[in-house]
Amino acid sequence: MDTDNYAQPLEKVMREERRPRPLPLKARDHMELFEEWVRINPDAMREIELTALAIDARGIRVSTKYLIEKQRYEGGAKLNPVTFYDDQGNPHTYGICNTITPILARWLLERHPEMNIWTKHSLFDEMENNHEA
Repeated sequence: MDTDNYAQPLEKVMREERRPRPLPLKARDHMELFEEWVRINPDAMREIELTALAIDARGIRVSTKYLIEKQRYEGGAKLNPVTFYDDQGNPHTYGICNTITPILARWLLERHPEMNIWTKHSLFDEMENNHEA
């Protein structure tokens, strides 16, 4: 969704926000929801990033699972979930969870390519390689 285009008609924005997503979520849906979650949670992402950098600076491998748990239980930023709708029109929320560990690792590596962080094979790799969702 083009959230920076303020010239869009309200109906188009509403239709996109309510665009149904099949369950279980596909890789592309996870990516889109993660990007939206990052956009509306800049303080949480900054805390996660700073924690990862501090761990990396100590010469320790960064664990995205640890980063998620730390943010969930000790983070100072308010976590805002993203609402999405399934094929039946039922609302669901997308937030910080263990499903995002591969996406978060790749997000951190994109910003800090030298970071000592492991990435494991995931469905998101297949999406990138096949350009599919």
